[in-house]
Amino acid sequence: MNIGILYPRSKAHPSLLPDFMDGIKASLKQELSEGTMQLFSESIGFGAAEKEVYEKAEKLLVLENADILIAYVDMRVAPILAPLMHASGKLLILVNAGANYPDNWIPQPGTIYLTLQHAFASWLTGSLAGKMKNKNGVFATTFFDCGYLHSAAMIKEFTVAEGNIVFNYINKQAYDNQFEIKQLTDFLAANKNAENLLCAFDSLPASLFYKLLSESEQASSLHLFATPMMLEPDALKGIGEGFPFSIDGHVPWIASQNNDGNKIFKEVYKDKTKRDPSIFALQGWETGLVLKQIFIDCKTYYIDGNKITDHLATIQIDGPRGEMKFNKETHYFFTPVHKCSLKNNTANLESEWINNIDDKWKAFTAIENSSNSAGWLNTYLCY
Repeated sequence: MNIGILYPRSKAHPSLLPDFMDGIKASLKQELSEGTMQLFSESIGFGAAEKEVYEKAEKLLVLENADILIAYVDMRVAPILAPLMHASGKLLILVNAGANYPDNWIPQPGTIYLTLQHAFASWLTGSLAGKMKNKNGVFATTFFDCGYLHSAAMIKEFTVAEGNIVFNYINKQAYDNQFEIKQLTDFLAANKNAENLLCAFDSLPASLFYKLLSESEQASSLHLFATPMMLEPDALKGIGEGFPFSIDGHVPWIASQNNDGNKIFKEVYKDKTKRDPSIFALQGWETGLVLKQIFIDCKTYYIDGNKITDHLATIQIDGPRGEMKFNKETHYFFTPVHKCSLKNNTANLESEWINNIDDKWKAFTAIENSSNSAGWLNTYLCY
């Protein structure tokens, strides 16, 4: 079975490519060593040039005779591949952070979506914020982070619960020692009733944001509701003995979870690469699990994307995040999530593994992105 892979690069996360590719290879270690699968790959830069994405996909399908195409691209770019995949009849596996969600949830035939569920996790966090007695909220983000719909999902759910965004702060600075948030802290100092901060930051700006916010006079009265990258270890590395404010949010995966699928993932990946796994390695590993299941169950029709998707809807895959369930209405895999909390002046991130999310996923995917929105073409974290 020939597997074609369109892979991106990222200045912000240079480990994305090696971790993702090594995750796939580690997951498929036995099959690859026996020569039953061959991987062919093409770089698509940051994934924002639609023509390049199409041409590289065409090369993999036509010249390399790929039986299945894996594309690490965003939802905004994915439609460019639809005619090509329709003509080939083969399976397309779209991989990304899930920071965007589609205009509607009607899936393309022969396409499956394997994401980190960032928009879904942010939507759950917006629901948490909406339960606060104080309904005034401040939205804080960066120029890059606000170009994706995970923040919109969080704010929308907050306002559904009668929350009110009283101030929007967008940081447009480089992520270095010039980074500052004075405009935000000045507003918070003058508006003491604005205690809830709905925040969307990548891990590096999040670490800078936490440090500066900790130094503000009003920090101890603040409650932050954070997108998933703000709860990554790299974001929280400056926590010390604790931040003066509290943080709540949801993440797709934490390395310490104790299920069998996660134990196997960490052991095999560390043994093969001598590195601890990241969320990008997780994505590669899960992609490999799906490929392995297709190879085992669909040997007579692995070039038929529609038959494969029909089969995936009948099974579950045990992955590092828990059970990977294929939703036949949307063609998305969805998995358990973790609700995370960091209380004021504590250094321990508490987490609760939420296994039963079927109803929440159904409610989230009932949302239609009916409003016009602009944003980046490149996949979240690939910039």
